[in-house]
Amino acid sequence: MNRPPAARLSVDPKDVALARDLLRESQRIVVTTHRHPDGDAIGSLLGVTVALRASQKDVTAHTPNPPPEFLRFLPGFSTITHTVAPLSTVDLALALDHSELHRTGLERELLEGRRPVIAIDHHATADRKASIAFVVPEAAATAEILEGLLPELELLITPEVATCLLTGIITDTGSFQHANTSTRVLETAARLVERGADLHAITAHIFAGRSLSALRIAGRAIERLTVNPETKMALSVLTKADLEECGVTAEDLTGVVNLLNTIPEASFSLLLTEIEEGKIKGSLRSEPEAAVDVSSIAQHFGGGGHRLASGFEVAGRLVRDETGWRVE
Repeated sequence: MNRPPAARLSVDPKDVALARDLLRESQRIVVTTHRHPDGDAIGSLLGVTVALRASQKDVTAHTPNPPPEFLRFLPGFSTITHTVAPLSTVDLALALDHSELHRTGLERELLEGRRPVIAIDHHATADRKASIAFVVPEAAATAEILEGLLPELELLITPEVATCLLTGIITDTGSFQHANTSTRVLETAARLVERGADLHAITAHIFAGRSLSALRIAGRAIERLTVNPETKMALSVLTKADLEECGVTAEDLTGVVNLLNTIPEASFSLLLTEIEEGKIKGSLRSEPEAAVDVSSIAQHFGGGGHRLASGFEVAGRLVRDETGWRVE
């Protein structure tokens, strides 16, 4: 029996028209995303960047800190910069997958630069400080929003753009294993493949294998894993010393918290990582059947994200005593 296609994601047509006019009128554009960017952040960033450059725009692709090396295969990766010219010299800024503008490292410049800002995001906790905000919480990834939005903004989805966007969708759905995978998401992915997305390159670079340092750091996290019988929270910690001893990179940490979330005794998992001196990153994961909204936990600590996947950062360091690990 033939089934009709799933409903596409919808955005406000008035906002689309305004954004389209801004893009037509702008020549110098900055595209940015959040610090410690993941596959969706970089896939979205580069997808938009490549599409805009194909339209003869002068585009700066910005991340607050270095992107994961395993995404180097993506078109435009080598052009990503961590510094930008004064935003007073640009015509337009786009913030993607950022949740909150301060996570781009450019919030003050974006808001005080008197330049229009277009925000595109799928985080339910996303702020609405931008001039135009396309916030679609039901989307599995910001890249999914872009698959439908770019053509409406008169930007072509070439094979290079499609590869970037499909990377964002695959990474944010855990290769279509997470609960955010739907018929609509699968149909979106299929359209990107039809448009020339290089699925082989994506899977080869993201899922072909893990480095020795990644296995070592995952083992360290598993070794320290505990489950609270009352809250059913799986908890583990990684110190700055652990990261240095195992020689890990940012991408080596990808998936560790998801691994902790696989044990049946836990309803949700929390991984605390000392990402730098005096700063701890918290990564939270859950599953639909657990009915735990981890975004509410993240918001309590000034973070955000989704119901099943969220994060936050706090000041402090990890200390171990006779009762276990704590933040001080």
